[in-house]
Amino acid sequence: MASYLAHDEEGLADILAKKTNAEFLAKKKATEDALARAVSRNEKVSELYEKVYEDNACGKVTDEWFLELSHKYEVERMELKEAIAALHEKLNTLEGQESKKKAFLAGVRKFMEMGTLTAPLLHELIDHIDVYETEGTGKNRTQRIVIYYRFVGYIELPETALCKSDNYKADTRQGVAVEYIPQPA
Repeated sequence: MASYLAHDEEGLADILAKKTNAEFLAKKKATEDALARAVSRNEKVSELYEKVYEDNACGKVTDEWFLELSHKYEVERMELKEAIAALHEKLNTLEGQESKKKAFLAGVRKFMEMGTLTAPLLHELIDHIDVYETEGTGKNRTQRIVIYYRFVGYIELPETALCKSDNYKADTRQGVAVEYIPQPA
């Protein structure tokens, strides 16, 4: 990720923009639709409540039936009021996430400037890591590891970003060398 940022910062910014914008827009649209439905239903419940009240005043609906319906409508209005407040809060949260891409790029830049990898930096950059079963035997053993970054999730880099020079070799113990080869999932 760091080497890709160093070689093609604009490319990484475009990948992040496409990923975060697509997810953001889908979540925002779903939340706005849910909010519109809740507001519409709240208005309809208010109209129904008024109609039942008028019908009760005119004698079309009994007092018992009016009490039952008015209680039902009042409960639904309170639930809708809570749902509308929660949806407004979710929309505000989603709008605050737009700056996450910038925060992620700043974190990766900070990583590139550091000489050693520290736990606070890892916590700042990485949300979680999925480690899969080892496949193959002997020198042909491979293990898939997928890193989910904070703010942006999993990022699939284009194959042009992955080159042989990006591989990392480490001597884990005497006679055992491990090569880390980045591969798109």
